Order: sequence, then structure tokens, then C-alpha cells
Amino acid sequence: MSTTANANLESLIKAMTPDEAKRTAAAQHRRELEDWLTTDQAIIRMRETGSWHHGTALDVFSDVDYFVTMPGSRPSSSSSALETLRASLARGISGAYVSVDRPAVRLRYFGDDGPDVEITPAYFKDTDDYDIPDPDGTGWIRSNPAVHLAYVNKAQQDTDGRAKSLIRLVKTWRAFNHVPLSCFYLEMRTAQYAMAHTPIIYDWDLRDFFKSLAANGLREMNDPTNYGRRISTGATSLSDSITAKYAVEEAARLAGLAREATEAEDHSAAIRYHLQLFNVQP
Repeated sequence: MSTTANANLESLIKAMTPDEAKRTAAAQHRRELEDWLTTDQAIIRMRETGSWHHGTALDVFSDVDYFVTMPGSRPSSSSSALETLRASLARGISGAYVSVDRPAVRLRYFGDDGPDVEITPAYFKDTDDYDIPDPDGTGWIRSNPAVHLAYVNKAQQDTDGRAKSLIRLVKTWRAFNHVPLSCFYLEMRTAQYAMAHTPIIYDWDLRDFFKSLAANGLREMNDPTNYGRRISTGATSLSDSITAKYAVEEAARLAGLAREATEAEDHSAAIRYHLQLFNVQP
């Protein structure tokens, strides 16, 4: 029997899921980082956030994200908090290049297979609310990682365990095509779409998701958790916006052709269109 497009997509999901070796390396990095920051900066807590915590990380491409709850009062400028954290990590962590990459400090490891790390200095406000550096300035913004984890988990539950795989496919498309859109934006858009379109059938819903993304004009979105902030696309210039718009329209076209081929039982053509969609050589 010929391999179907959906079976091929299942294989891609599996290939892009971080394996146990990556998880072990990530855990080793965390222990080293937490031990150092507890000693050097007296951090109160270190918690995992982002795609690894949500279960939507990509092998090779996704950093591991952490919030570190800093002691004392929040400085007026987030730049000073980021520089303090960067300098501390540069002193204490060998085997990584350390730099500020707002709203976090980024560690790019060399010499092992572990993922890179982004550590965000966070100042506790209330319950799971934190002030973290503004990605676009020197001030602060409010953040609550727990509400976004709960939202993605609800999408996973409502779709019988398929929403996170659809998110992983969308983020794989972004990574392989170098699309200048934020992973967080795409994750929230895909989770929101998935909850309204059950059951999830990967090739069908890739087509419909990209069609919906193209139709809405790649606008910023209201946070679907009702947390109260807008979620930007991540496109930081007119050039990025045009590039992303073209990429989304091309994705909708290719995913549509793949679905048409599947309906015609031309599985080899459907797979060929998906290879083009993900920018993968046959």
C-alpha cells in the first residue's frame, strides 16, 4: 500500500519531537543553571515555560525557556536586570555563548547536543503574575505563563490529543521556511483554531489553518486566554510582514493542493506537495 499524506505527516511530527537524549541534556543544563543562579544571584525560583513546557518543542530549533524569579525590588529599567543576569551567567557557565536577547538572556551551547536556553528575569506580582522585560523597550510587561500552558493543554484535551501535533507541524513549517513569525503567535493561533475545528485531521486542518491565517491578514491577535494583552505576529518590519504574508499564502496553496491530491487518491502527489510545503527535499 502507498504511504498516505497523513502517515507522512505523522512521521514528520515524530522526527521533529525532541528525543530522550535532548531531554537529558536539557535537564543537565537546568541543574547547572539553577545551582549557579541560586548561589550567585539568590534567585527565588526557576520555572520552565514556553514550548518545551507546553509539549510543542521542535528538535534542533526550539530553545528551552525559563523564568527566574529575582530577589528584591524590580529595577525601573529592565536593561539593568538583563545585564545583571547576563554577566552572572557569563561568569558561571562555561561551554555557552551568553547574550541578551530580549526579553531574555540567551545561552547558545557548543560541544554538546543539548538545546539552547533562554532565561527571563521575572519579578513576582501576584499568584502566577510576573513583570518581565518588555521585548520592544526598556520597561516591563506583565506575564503569566500558567494561563497559556492551561490554554494549550485544554486544546490538546478538546482535540483528543492532536492539537499539540498540529502546532508542531505549523512550527516546523515556520522553521524550515525561515518565516518571520513568532512561535508564540503561531502556537496561540493554532491552539485557538484547533479548539474550534474538531476532529483534527492533519492534512485537512493544515489546509484550513493556513487559509484562515491568510484570510485574517496576519493581524495581531487578542490573547485567547483573556489575560489582557495583544499577541504580536513577530514581524518587526514591512519586509518581514510581506515575506510572512507571501509564505502563508503559499502554504495555503500547497496544503490545498495536497488535500485535493489525497481526495483524488493520488498519494504520491499529496506527499510531494507536503514536501514543498515544509521545504524538504525528497
